[in-house]
Amino acid sequence: LQLVGCKAYLVDGDEFGEVSDVLNLPGQDVLAIKTETGEVLIPFVHQLVPVVDIKAKRMTVIPPEIAGTI
Repeated sequence: LQLVGCKAYLVDGDEFGEVSDVLNLPGQDVLAIKTETGEVLIPFVHQLVPVVDIKAKRMTVIPPEIAGTI
């Protein structure tokens, strides 16, 4: 998967940031997303990254701090 460079958007359509790296950790892959406020790490699991469109270079993410409030 070529995820680096994909734009990450929140569920409501707001732009969240851009994928700067994919960390292959023992438990799961983690997306490093560069945002205006710094880097955010989001586990690459369907609950937190429900939509990935490689062709369009975009994805929908639910950052853990937001997921906890839903």
